[in-house]
Amino acid sequence: MIQYLKNNLRTILLTLALMLVSGLLWSIYQTARISDTFPLGFPFRFYLAWGPCPPGRSCSEFNAFNLILDVILWYGISAFVFRRVRS
Repeated sequence: MIQYLKNNLRTILLTLALMLVSGLLWSIYQTARISDTFPLGFPFRFYLAWGPCPPGRSCSEFNAFNLILDVILWYGISAFVFRRVRS
């Protein structure tokens, strides 16, 4: 079972592509519904910026734990896809 989780270039590239596409589509949807928030990450939002931001204030937040969860989830999905394609 763990055998299919071994990394290779195509699994990593698919992981990055899935993260990019899903995050971009979710960001477009959220921005269309709530115009002053700018999220990154799907299904775990790891970055959020909002505005307009007053001078001297920080109007964004980053969560590294959610980024790690996002990478693990999309890597697992990528490995599963390539396992099913190979079988």
